[in-house]
Amino acid sequence: MKKIVKFVFIIFLIIIVGVAGFVISKIFEMPYVDDDNFLNEFDNEGRYDDSVLDYMDVIYENQSDINAVNEAYSNTENCPWGFVHEGFDYFMNNNTAVLAAAPGKVYDIMYTDNGEGVDNRYYVTVWIRFNNIVEIGYNFESWTTNTSDWENQKRMIGVQEGDWVEQDQEIARFLQVGGSAHIHFDVIENNERQCHTKYYSQESYAEIMDLIHSYHPDWDYCYIE
Repeated sequence: MKKIVKFVFIIFLIIIVGVAGFVISKIFEMPYVDDDNFLNEFDNEGRYDDSVLDYMDVIYENQSDINAVNEAYSNTENCPWGFVHEGFDYFMNNNTAVLAAAPGKVYDIMYTDNGEGVDNRYYVTVWIRFNNIVEIGYNFESWTTNTSDWENQKRMIGVQEGDWVEQDQEIARFLQVGGSAHIHFDVIENNERQCHTKYYSQESYAEIMDLIHSYHPDWDYCYIE
């Protein structure tokens, strides 16, 4: 009887060790997942060509929608506006349609309160991912300290997180309140803000430079150290 019990116990141990070994082997077979890379995984589900962004468009319908160009892109103070500004500011008229510069997926909409005493206290940012490494930001800066303005701008956003957007699709309307109201436009690649010029199509680059030169004939788009 004791021999039978001992035999059963040994068989049981063999089974336990075998199962444990199988589980451990499967764990080590699993690929290592780096959190940052995992977050950057992206599948556009065949909706558009995301191999490279070289066909970006402007975010307005007509130049008459823009009332000023005060800052383009700079990573240096050696620029006409005199400070680092890693984006492009569209000074838009009230209720202007804001268009998607490129197709992609809305992955975040941020609501920012900069606190009391800040003229530009409230704004809304829409982030749209184009591919694994490129994302585009539309920062709606109505230039207000009024909470009701902030709520109005929120209601004027026409997309939600998780939405897919097509190029030139209207994603929002802009609420102009203060005199410095604008949309700060960003292109980020590999987590770094970039000069935008390489992303535009030839036609759109010519269009944006025509807009800039209508206000400042001697300006370039990017000033880089």
